[in-house]
Amino acid sequence: MDQPRKTSSPRHGTIESSIDRWQECHWHLHQMEMHYHNPEPFRYSLNSFIRAAKEVPGILQADLQNHAQVRAQVATEFEILNQNTLFVALKKRRDFLVHRGMLEPQSNGSVGTTEGHQIKVAIPFPVFPHESSDEAYERYIASCRTNKILRQLSGPDSGSGPAIWRTWLIPQFPGHDLLEVAFEAWLLTGRLLCAAVVALGEPPLDLELLCRHSVNDIQIKRFNRRDFFLRVDGIDIEEEARRYREFFDKHRKPSDS
Repeated sequence: MDQPRKTSSPRHGTIESSIDRWQECHWHLHQMEMHYHNPEPFRYSLNSFIRAAKEVPGILQADLQNHAQVRAQVATEFEILNQNTLFVALKKRRDFLVHRGMLEPQSNGSVGTTEGHQIKVAIPFPVFPHESSDEAYERYIASCRTNKILRQLSGPDSGSGPAIWRTWLIPQFPGHDLLEVAFEAWLLTGRLLCAAVVALGEPPLDLELLCRHSVNDIQIKRFNRRDFFLRVDGIDIEEEARRYREFFDKHRKPSDS
């Protein structure tokens, strides 16, 4: 996992406290990415992000208490931030955090196969908010052993590998994965800070977030194809491939060389 890049410099001393808390949000984003397929660490990282993110505007206002002109210049960015879905939720309930029960109604999952970086097959499969993707995969393996139709529809072939897809959704942000919600909140707080930095006559902050990973890629966890064939079909595909090569080499005509 790439490490967060520093985005402030000693010249940003006026709002150093605000930027420090924003960089803490950056760290928690990467923890959310890292633990996406493990419910409790993901939720803990998300709540840590929320705690840090909701403090950034207040710290910035304190940092700018002696800079009335700068406060006026960034008023528009404050308003945009306050319209963000996460910050709207925070305004309605200052102690807003995501508990396990909030994830139950809308979070979902799928099983299927990938070939290279492409999704080949995907069908709905319950991936429960209280279980890791590894645990969901074990249930899927067990289902494929007894349900041949499921195995044929969703299982891998010789060119693809098994995978689990999952999303984290709550009613407060319909249709938006919580990782996307956090990224958007980080970017908007960054734009607010960047406007303040520029208004103070300093170089803008780096908001590119090049270390970010695609949410679509993070939502997929890939598993070992050979292990699937062994556990579900009782076939060692590597051993089968070795035997095929031996048979082919044994019966190959000189003209085939």
